[in-house]
Parts: sequence; structure tokens; C-alpha cells
Amino acid sequence: MSRPLSYIPRFLSCLVLLGALAVAPRPVLAQVGQDVPGVVLDASTRVGIADVILRIEGTDISAASDAGGRFVLRAVPPGVWTLEVTHIRYGRKSHQIAVDEGVAVRLEVRLAEEAIELAPLLVEGETTREWERRTSGASNWEVTREEVERSIGTSRHMGDLIRQTIPGLRLRQQSNLARDDICLEFRAAASISIVNNRPCNHPKVLLDGVPVSDPQYLYGAIPMGDIERIQVIPPGEASTRYGSGSLYGVLLIETRRPGVRPYEVEPGLTAAAPTFDWEQDPAGHPVGRTFVGAALGNALGLAAGVTLARQCFTMDGPEISNTCGGATSVLAGVAALALPVAGAALGARIAGTTERSRGSLLPSLLGAGLMVFPGYALSLSEAASDSPAIRTTGHAFLALGVPFAVTLADRLYRKVR
Repeated sequence: MSRPLSYIPRFLSCLVLLGALAVAPRPVLAQVGQDVPGVVLDASTRVGIADVILRIEGTDISAASDAGGRFVLRAVPPGVWTLEVTHIRYGRKSHQIAVDEGVAVRLEVRLAEEAIELAPLLVEGETTREWERRTSGASNWEVTREEVERSIGTSRHMGDLIRQTIPGLRLRQQSNLARDDICLEFRAAASISIVNNRPCNHPKVLLDGVPVSDPQYLYGAIPMGDIERIQVIPPGEASTRYGSGSLYGVLLIETRRPGVRPYEVEPGLTAAAPTFDWEQDPAGHPVGRTFVGAALGNALGLAAGVTLARQCFTMDGPEISNTCGGATSVLAGVAALALPVAGAALGARIAGTTERSRGSLLPSLLGAGLMVFPGYALSLSEAASDSPAIRTTGHAFLALGVPFAVTLADRLYRKVR
């Protein structure tokens, strides 16, 4: 009986081993995908694009391209997927890719540049007056030009306008018909006055930035039509901005024309440039050609003028004799002066003309005349007969001074053709 019982422990051991195998965890076959390499290229240049983000929708698989545009998507399961490609310069695009098990896949993505619409940028500007109004504090009172125009004919003077427009101000004067000795003050000024029984606590007045010593006579003296703007600063704020003298407030008065501004032109008029703007003629001024033309015209004019003058005038030493009548002598003298002037101006005008500009006759005529008159005066003067230097100076004025002055005028004063 003892032998059969010896098999019981072995039998129980086998049962325990079978039970352990039955309840042991079974290995799960994981679904393994394949790596998908690729490259991102510019569609036009075929150059690799760096920093492109590639992501397969519906998964956590993503990659970024390197400097050469290369990338690798790791462990992509088999199937048809949507590949999303994003780049700040090329925008966002989607592509369909198919991954088959056991089939090697390599991607080549080509991107074309596209305009990326950004959110609109709003820029707000403000004028100097708006900035002053925003930064000067809570009490910023102003009489505008529109308010001044509406008050013309209804307000007696500027003090009356300020009193009607700005709160906290009072106006006192001995006579309602008077236009001088006007007291304009803040109602709170009396409480901060350091002098008892003061007749008027005038605010500090600046007219176009200039302090006014006696403002009581100013309010009725300025015509209403000359006022552009009045800014009123109360006592509490004025002292911190304008210092001493502004204890009782400040009035800033701006007239319509506080002064003559340089190059200021009335509306509807065009300012004439004093000299020619050579940016309009890139070829520049032909100085040599103009001087030669002026010199030739001047020489021809001098020859013709002197020839005509000798028909009526003869010189015997320092004496000049007239052999013609009055009218003929005048014409001969005018011809002697006018012909070199006209010849030099016309010669410079013709020789100095370019494709874009040409000289102006009137300045050239004036320049020639400024040299012809002293040239004749020095050449024919009584002192010239005794001093060769004076006579030579007169000849230099006629021969060289005239073309020089005309050339200078031709360069400075020109007209666009």
C-alpha cells in the first residue's frame, strides 16, 4: 500500500507545473513599421530646404530636415498616410504617401514658395498737440481756431473769448466798452495770492513763445482774426512746467503767422528756385563751350559797335568829338553798348545749350552789361590816355569780363527745354 501512495507527490507537482504554464503571460507580437527616408527640395532650384517639419497625421511620427533637406520618418506602419509638410517660407502642404510592408520607400518632396498672409499691422500716429493733450495732465484747456472763428462778431475781445470758452476763469474790467486794462484771472488765484488786496492775479502770458509783461493791455489789442490757438494751463500745473512767474496759471497764445518762415510760400504760388537745379540736367554745364561762344559774340558785337560809333565819334587824345546829329549820335552810342551785350548773351545761349537745358537771356544780358559799361568807361576816360594800366583794365573788362560774366549767368540761371 505504501508504493502506490508514492506517486501522489509527483502527480501534484505535474499539476502545479501545468497550471503555472497556463496562467503565464503570453508574448504579444508588436507591429513594427519601417523607416522612410526622404529629401525636401525647392521646386525651382532643386536645392535642399532646411528646417522643414514633416509629420504623419494621426500619429506621433515626425521629423525635421537637415541643412541638405534630408530627413527620416522612423517606424512608419504600413498603410496610406497623410504627410503634412510645414515651413515658414513655403507654407503648409499635405501629401498622400503609401507604405507597403517589405517594400522600401524613399520620399522626395518638392516645395514652391508662396506668399504668406500675415495679420494686418495697425500704426497709429498723433500730432504734437494730441501728444501735449495726452501728457500734460487732466486739466488741458484749449481754444481752437474753429472756436475763434465762431466767436468773431459775438465776443468783444480775446479776454471775453477765453472767459466764455474756458471754465474757472473770470474777467473784470472797469467799463464794458473799454478794450484795455482787462483783468483775466482764475477764480482760485485769489486764494493762493501772496500779496493781499492785489488788483488782479494775472496768469503768465506767452505770445508765440515770448513773455508779455502787461497782459491786461494785450487781451483787447490782438484782433480776433489773428489768433490761431490759445492753451490755458491752470495754476496747480503751470508752476511745475513753467517755473517762477506762473503761480497764477499760464496762457499760451499762438497767432496765425507768428513769424516769417524761410522759404514759406503762400498757397497757390510756386517758389522760384534762385539758381538752376543741375539734377535736372545730368550732362552738366558746358563751361568751355559757353565761354567761347560768349567771347565770339562779344568780339563781333564790339567790332560792329565800335565801327558804327566811329562814324559819329572821333577821338583826339582825351577829347571825343561828335560829327553826327543828335539822334544819330544817340543811336551810334547805343549800338556801341548794346551790340557786344547782345552778341555775348546770344553766343552763350547758342553754344551752351544742352539736350535738357539752355541759358536764360535776361540774366546773361545783365551780366554782360555790368562789364561793358565799366569797360568803356575805363577805356575812354581821360585818365586812360595818361595811364596804360587803366586802359588795359578797361580792355580786359570788355574782352574777358563780358564772356566770364555771361558764362556765369548762363550756368546759374537756366531753363529746362
